[in-house]
Amino acid sequence: MEFEIPHGAEREYLIIFGVAAVYIGTSPIGEPCIVGATRDVNLTLRSMRRKWLQSEISCAYWVKDRDIAEAIAAEVNSVLPHDQQHRLAVRAETAARQIERLARAWQVLLTDHHAAMARVKSAVRHVQEVIDAANATGELAWFNTAYKAWRLDAKKHGAGMSYAEARARLRKAVTKRLITLDVIDCSDTLLAEIFPALQEAR
Repeated sequence: MEFEIPHGAEREYLIIFGVAAVYIGTSPIGEPCIVGATRDVNLTLRSMRRKWLQSEISCAYWVKDRDIAEAIAAEVNSVLPHDQQHRLAVRAETAARQIERLARAWQVLLTDHHAAMARVKSAVRHVQEVIDAANATGELAWFNTAYKAWRLDAKKHGAGMSYAEARARLRKAVTKRLITLDVIDCSDTLLAEIFPALQEAR
């Protein structure tokens, strides 16, 4: 199964949720490889390709926070052999087995990347459906009014925000409350999270 890099709302959801991944980066032939920890697979892939052309992330396991991910990655790197470029001189499958063995020994729950993405897609879809429904019923009238007022005032301060960006900030605010409070909220209590104070937006 092809490794799916999270983008847009899916990437945003994972970052807000606070989880982290233990990832395996490889060359197209699968060896050598690198094992690391990240909260942003997209950013890590771009950084990895600047150092190692044509590399790819072939596997990732998600854990509850970055400290655990970094501890697992450090331990795997300490026990597997390295080449002269400090990459692991093993195939990705060997590194994956080592990660899984270590997680069992440490009693750390690993969530496979494909399973994590399925859950994230479902949550993102739910958030978008709620926002669309709120917009259709007029519940988001406050958002459109606030956007127009903020945009007009922002021009006086040399600031700006597109409507698409404002909608993205709305989605992020709704998602954050879903994750942290386990509630779906599209009310005007989100205003401060969506429209920054203009002295901060300069």
